[in-house]
Amino acid sequence: MRRLPLTPYRFARQYLAAGLLLSTLVLRAEPDPAALQKQQQDIDRRERRETQKVDQAEEQERIKLRTRERDELAKVQRDATATAATATASIAATGTLAGLDPVKLAQLKFSEDEVHNLINNQLTPEMDARFQKDRNAIARKFTLERAKLEAAQIDGGEDSAKQRAAAEKTADINAKFQEQTDDLAVEQALEEAKLRFSNTSKINAAERDLAAMVAKHLLDQAAKGSAAMYNPAADPNYTKLSAARDAAKSELETALDELRAKFNVRRTDIDNAREDELAKSAG
Repeated sequence: MRRLPLTPYRFARQYLAAGLLLSTLVLRAEPDPAALQKQQQDIDRRERRETQKVDQAEEQERIKLRTRERDELAKVQRDATATAATATASIAATGTLAGLDPVKLAQLKFSEDEVHNLINNQLTPEMDARFQKDRNAIARKFTLERAKLEAAQIDGGEDSAKQRAAAEKTADINAKFQEQTDDLAVEQALEEAKLRFSNTSKINAAERDLAAMVAKHLLDQAAKGSAAMYNPAADPNYTKLSAARDAAKSELETALDELRAKFNVRRTDIDNAREDELAKSAG
């Protein structure tokens, strides 16, 4: 077969064809599994390291919180010990129970309960919220990195670049709305804690008043030489105080239900906004 002379025009056409073939092969080249695995492992390692730093910082704060709780309870215990010593000396000196102060004893129990209320329903939730926001930020950061790494592996032929860009945009949209969802969950947890703190104080106060009233009745009867018996059902004051306590408990549950319903509406709004923006992005 006779070969045609390689003119400049034919050379340019052959060069262009070779270039197109090479570009097609590059676009459709299979991703390197080893390189991809290395990138994934790097993301995992960096996420683990950042999470470890948050865990360590949180543990240091918990140590401080436990120390404060012990100090506050020790203070209450010192007051209780002093009160008990005074009452014991009075009983030994007078031979009566007149030295016992039921109101003081009930107040000491209230003080102890309020230490637990402060730790469990205010200080701990505030600390948890701060570190949860840090963890959420780390999770979103590396979730987005993984999504973009997956997008970079898309091989759709001539539309690869377009598909990769679309996948990255979807990842950015999801990250944006995930931040809103995460922040909403933290806000809800804090609001629930505030409700528990305030209502638990009301419940503790009612329990204090009930305990003081019952103890006073028993001491009065003992001082009169009668049997130390007390029938709460026959005492309107007991009924009034117990009703206040039960109302505080019911009020707390109702307030929590209403709060959760309010946050569920906001959560649904975020989900709907996410769906709308994803649909708009998809065209």
